[in-house]
Amino acid sequence: MWFQRNPDVHRQLEREKEDEEILGEVISETIFYNGAFRKIPCIEKWIMKLRARGAKEQSISAFVGAIKQVCLGKLPHKHAIEDWGIKHPRALTLDDALRYNSELMKRNLKGRRHRLALRNFLKNQNVEGWDEISGKLEQDAGKYAHLYITGKKIYEILEYLKRINHDAYLAVKFGYKTACRTGATLNAHAKYINYEERTICVFEKATRGKPKRKQEKVIPDDLWNELPKEGKLFNIEPNELNGLLRRAYQEIIPELAEEIPQPFHFIARHQFAQHLLRETGWNYGLVARLGHWAIETLERYYGKMDRQVALSEGRKHLPHI
Repeated sequence: MWFQRNPDVHRQLEREKEDEEILGEVISETIFYNGAFRKIPCIEKWIMKLRARGAKEQSISAFVGAIKQVCLGKLPHKHAIEDWGIKHPRALTLDDALRYNSELMKRNLKGRRHRLALRNFLKNQNVEGWDEISGKLEQDAGKYAHLYITGKKIYEILEYLKRINHDAYLAVKFGYKTACRTGATLNAHAKYINYEERTICVFEKATRGKPKRKQEKVIPDDLWNELPKEGKLFNIEPNELNGLLRRAYQEIIPELAEEIPQPFHFIARHQFAQHLLRETGWNYGLVARLGHWAIETLERYYGKMDRQVALSEGRKHLPHI
């Protein structure tokens, strides 16, 4: 009865009890893989609250993935915090969050997603001082800039698919090399191939009942040599394709796997843009034309050109004008 009249005291005692139990446990890395992290009670409750507030599943996955990386002491671009160890999310403190933010700044890493996730999670856990973690937008930040994997990893994913399902392999390679969405890829047909120019027209479904959009895609040589030249190019259903890709991501990029809500879209759109931007010295106009984006969209999603890139590209091209 006393606890009913003093709910704040009751919650505090429960929290202290949970903290003691967590500190007394040996935390295993297994809680961070195969979906186990989402089943931790404090994470599960947090996800429920985020959903109740109308957060998109993609945003929830990004937040959960960020907290997981914090608990493991992992920073963007494979950096790690020395002597961090493994932390249970329920035991994360304001000092942990401030140190993590300090490590981001020390290495000049863009970590707004991590900071926003920490602010929200610590607030949800009633940790005092959560608002000391800045949510300010970084200069030149891109919404999906952190969703980047190396070319080596992409080809490991393609080889993984090639071993288990050749149609999935070809469809994913086609998507990655042309920036086609799922529907346009799986409905691609040989009758729309221009053999002289080595291009293909695909059809993207438009929104709000508008007709499909016809888009021309360039087929690079390495894809051209493997591409079927008759009928429908790929005989695989979207669910099977995405399921196989999820398996590949769990195997090859487990640190990002839970952050990827649309497996095919991740490799076909995000990686095409990120890799071609880097390959062309952040030539937004060319990448936008080939992938059918607006330049503003590319900058919002993947960030503006870094100063050092602008200087190096300027030195390379200015002498030729």
